[in-house]
Amino acid sequence: METSQQSPVSLRVRLRKSRHGCRTCKQRKIKCDEARPVCGNCAKRYYDVDRCDYPSVSTSRQRQNRTDASVVHPASLSTSIITRPTGASSDHSQRQLEMRLMYHYTQFAALELPATYGYTSKELWLDKVPQMAFESDLLLDSLLTVAALHMQDLMPEDHKLGIAVNHYLDRTLAKHRYSLGCIEKFLAEPLFLTAFMLCITSWQISHRRSQASETYRIPSNVFALVRGACILHRQYDDWLSQAGYDPEAVWTLAPAGSNAEADHPLLREITQDIGKLLEAFHVTDMPTEEANIYQDTAECVISLYVALVRKMGDTILQRIVFTMAVRMKSRYVAMLEAGEPLALALYARILAVLGFIEHLWWSRGPSSNNRDYLHYSINGIANMMPLRCSWAMEWPLKVVAGEVAIAI
Repeated sequence: METSQQSPVSLRVRLRKSRHGCRTCKQRKIKCDEARPVCGNCAKRYYDVDRCDYPSVSTSRQRQNRTDASVVHPASLSTSIITRPTGASSDHSQRQLEMRLMYHYTQFAALELPATYGYTSKELWLDKVPQMAFESDLLLDSLLTVAALHMQDLMPEDHKLGIAVNHYLDRTLAKHRYSLGCIEKFLAEPLFLTAFMLCITSWQISHRRSQASETYRIPSNVFALVRGACILHRQYDDWLSQAGYDPEAVWTLAPAGSNAEADHPLLREITQDIGKLLEAFHVTDMPTEEANIYQDTAECVISLYVALVRKMGDTILQRIVFTMAVRMKSRYVAMLEAGEPLALALYARILAVLGFIEHLWWSRGPSSNNRDYLHYSINGIANMMPLRCSWAMEWPLKVVAGEVAIAI
């Protein structure tokens, strides 16, 4: 008896390819739904894209079989990081954008970045980093991200800048994650500088998201990144010291002030204000561990104002404010994230230091009051404060209103 055998039926469904998808989806090698002005993938992935970058039909057909040099391939990451930059796009319009961003960085953005770890702002960001970027894709992409962010604040109507921010940030994160697994001496410096620039980028983006949602959020992700950058600095401080970076700079606060400084009107005012806070919240009656955390944080805040009174450079002061989370105990950061009133009040006084020094983009964003991160953050923290504790925000609110001056 013969048994008939049937060949298996193929159920494979042939999917329609996206021929005219946006450039971002093509670079990520995912199917684009070609929705206009923003495709579904980009709408889910990016928060601030007004429209996708779609190529013309003729351009799309001409480049259908061409490999985009700007796509990050895992197999080529090590070569890309180690040798001369290979990430510059072969697309003419993309190359024009990259040249435009590089020019903007050297002429404008680099002048508003903080002095750090043994170098002045100009020495590091204007002289050293651009030269290193020609040898490191990792640093080049982070530089272009910062430049695009700065340029976007000046020209918010240019939608291509928003796309550029997301594009170069994705590339930076991919290469940074990869390079953390294979750190060698020649990679330590670009890796550390990229980590620092990622902190600045994260600070900028986290405040933009908060403003877009109209609900202030403590920038916990920035705190984590700053801690990671400082751990990286400590782990490879021998290599970084040889490159001219001061391994102790990030941990150093101004020492205790002299008697003359203690009589300074601003220092006397902030000391009295913090003393009032600690007394009103009955810190001495708290459990020992919690009381010590608040006392340590209060001392950090006062030392920050001592540095201000001593006329330390504005970019150095901004860096100290930015890295203050590293000096605080992790338990305090947890209290801050939980919305504890005293923790919020002390953090507001840390940020208030920015109100006494020159406005720089990297820490405060655009200079207009309705987009200034300092005004937004202080008012946002005031809105988070329980009504019964609203008095604890009086001093920081006076600072942003210009009612407290520093007489030096």
